[in-house]
Amino acid sequence: MVDIGIVGLDTSHAEAFADTLAGHPSTSLTAVWDGGAVRSESYTEEYCDTHGANRYDEPLEMADRVDAVMILTVDWDTHRELAVPFLERGVPTVIDKPIAGNLADIRALEAAAGGTPFFGGSAVPYHSAVRSADLESDDRTLYCVGYDDPFYYGVHLVDTVCRIVDSPWACVSPADDPGQTVNVVFTDGTYVTLRLDSPGDENQFSFLSIGNRTTAVDVGSTPADMTDMYRAYIETVLDVVAGEVDPSERVFDAAALLLGVVATLERDRPITPECRVLSEYAVDGAAFLEEYRPYY
Repeated sequence: MVDIGIVGLDTSHAEAFADTLAGHPSTSLTAVWDGGAVRSESYTEEYCDTHGANRYDEPLEMADRVDAVMILTVDWDTHRELAVPFLERGVPTVIDKPIAGNLADIRALEAAAGGTPFFGGSAVPYHSAVRSADLESDDRTLYCVGYDDPFYYGVHLVDTVCRIVDSPWACVSPADDPGQTVNVVFTDGTYVTLRLDSPGDENQFSFLSIGNRTTAVDVGSTPADMTDMYRAYIETVLDVVAGEVDPSERVFDAAALLLGVVATLERDRPITPECRVLSEYAVDGAAFLEEYRPYY
């Protein structure tokens, strides 16, 4: 049995992951900490009672009592300070999307991980429709469409593309297409167009691959879609904890690309992994929290 600790109950993912863990024969949610940024005291107490988890006053108190932790705070600027102590103690760590809002935090997390199992980001890449689709062809071009906030929800497109391409990104450039759209070139030659503000009303993520054959995939936001994604995501978490897979390099590269995407949209200029603009760019997690909090 793999004992999991959850750090932060801010988002709906805390409930979704708890239900997924409860339905898995090899996992148990045993520890919880919440800082009260979004949820009330009564919510946290009820959450722990419902899921049979012990509540801790400080996150690191659970370090010796769990096999892995999941950092789920909505303010991504807290991810580094919460995750690094666990990583430095050798506790496998998962950070929910988005990983971080600046390059310094990404690099600090990467350095702290070292040989400690690390995972995180969006669950959309693990949806069965994405995993089973023939999106991996030579000389391919990808067109991807998402919706809502380009950072908080754009991560779903970026993480999915990075898992499909499985190669480092080389450059993000403004696109002439309508809306919040950028072009991304990867080091293997893959060319990707990302439109982050769908012109339609449906909350879905769409991926079109054009290569030796054309393949289209849509991932919606129905309960069935969510269950599908979270089950596969948790299975990947367990594989990471067991040391069977190590997606950390791709996860960190995708986090940097996400920053590059929003920097390109804001600055209207090309961004590369090494450019000064990216190293200085930041997306304010605390400001997003203030906008997010009234919904809960």
